[in-house]
Amino acid sequence: MIRSVRFLFEQTALAFTSAVLFVLFFKLNSWVFAIFAYSEGISWVFLPEGFRVILVLVLGLPGAVGLMLGTWFIDGALFSADTWLLPFLNGVVSGLTPWVVMKYMRHKGWLAPHIMSMTAQRLLQMTLIFSAASAISHQLLWSLFERPETNVLVDVWPMFVGNALGALLMLYGFKFALDRIRPNRSALTD
Repeated sequence: MIRSVRFLFEQTALAFTSAVLFVLFFKLNSWVFAIFAYSEGISWVFLPEGFRVILVLVLGLPGAVGLMLGTWFIDGALFSADTWLLPFLNGVVSGLTPWVVMKYMRHKGWLAPHIMSMTAQRLLQMTLIFSAASAISHQLLWSLFERPETNVLVDVWPMFVGNALGALLMLYGFKFALDRIRPNRSALTD
């Protein structure tokens, strides 16, 4: 019983920590890369996408739940109270899309169990898949709610590019840091 309560507490703490970190990265990205904003919610460089991938790869479901909570917090400031369904579903898409993609890639054997054991090429492939899934799922959701400023066929590309660039910057930076911390494990295999 005590073990399950401790586990639940740890998972909850990881989810809330993920949410806070995601919100902070979102705000940092909005501040640093404001000139690269394509439209509201879409930037040509979106660092939180890389953080989204890292949280899901490292923490799994608690990271995904944290992303969902963080997105709900961010969207709470962007949407009015009468449009609760779009922000709710946007949070679900934001958190669960990378988790579902990760599960699918692991099931297919396309994803190494640890980021340290991934080659640069495999990291690029994984990033492109995560970025495409995120951009497509968000754009489809927004078009479903017929947001007047949304054009899926046009907006999906800047979102994909921003997600990919942000994720690549974050993931390669993360991998670079990990390789420097553990230089004896720098021989990478797929």
